[in-house]
Amino acid sequence: MPALAQSTLHPGRLAPSTMSMSEVEGGAVATVGPGDTLYMTVYGRPELSVQVTVDVDGRIVVPFIGPIAVATLSPTDVGQRIAEQMKTQGFLRDPQIAVEVVRVRSRMVSLLGEVTRPGRYPIEGQMTLLELLAVAGGPKELAEDHAMVLRRGATPDAAQQRLQVAIGNRQLPSLQIQDMPLQAGDIVYLPQVARFFVYGEVGKSGAYPMEAGLDVMRALALAGGLNARASDRRIDISRKDTTTGETRKMRVRLTDPVQPGDVIHVDERIF
Repeated sequence: MPALAQSTLHPGRLAPSTMSMSEVEGGAVATVGPGDTLYMTVYGRPELSVQVTVDVDGRIVVPFIGPIAVATLSPTDVGQRIAEQMKTQGFLRDPQIAVEVVRVRSRMVSLLGEVTRPGRYPIEGQMTLLELLAVAGGPKELAEDHAMVLRRGATPDAAQQRLQVAIGNRQLPSLQIQDMPLQAGDIVYLPQVARFFVYGEVGKSGAYPMEAGLDVMRALALAGGLNARASDRRIDISRKDTTTGETRKMRVRLTDPVQPGDVIHVDERIF
């Protein structure tokens, strides 16, 4: 008799409370692969119903039948293959078998960075980048307006692809993110938006996201404007030199541009 190490000889299924966000019920899974957990129902023979896991070689071990290759097959095709083996080996005359994917681990994507719930998520059927972000609770407030998708090459020797995808805004997602289908093994990263910093005699010191064409006047407005003690002639920016790594401090005017990482300091008025 074949080994039953990968099978559970009882009809109980995975309790929903044992499943994480990345191990949800299979639903419309197109094909199965290593790591997926299947539940096999044998109609008329409930004692033969069993839960099995696809091993690293893409096989499952069915009680009394033995190993069966199932990788890349649909759940329906898996059921038919098991039925054929049962009939061929004379175990059942006319087996009727249904296979359900109860845990998906083979077709996963990883979502990292500035999202509400980063982690690993299963691809069930077709999933776009927009749908993935929706499942993960959406981008955080300080997320960049572009996502980076790292994707395996078409062949083992091919270089990894780096795809930059425009997200759009929360009211109107870009067509690019709506239409982009994900692939198993994709890694999606949402970087934090570049920021600048304001402190001193302003309404609200702190870090603020960069904007296109940002100047000192706009930066101070985002920080609540100048307070009653502030001097609009004593505004400095501390900026790191990207070549030397040294930070230099310079006096600026309201119309001067602001760069990512700048630290703006507003000094008080001299009476």
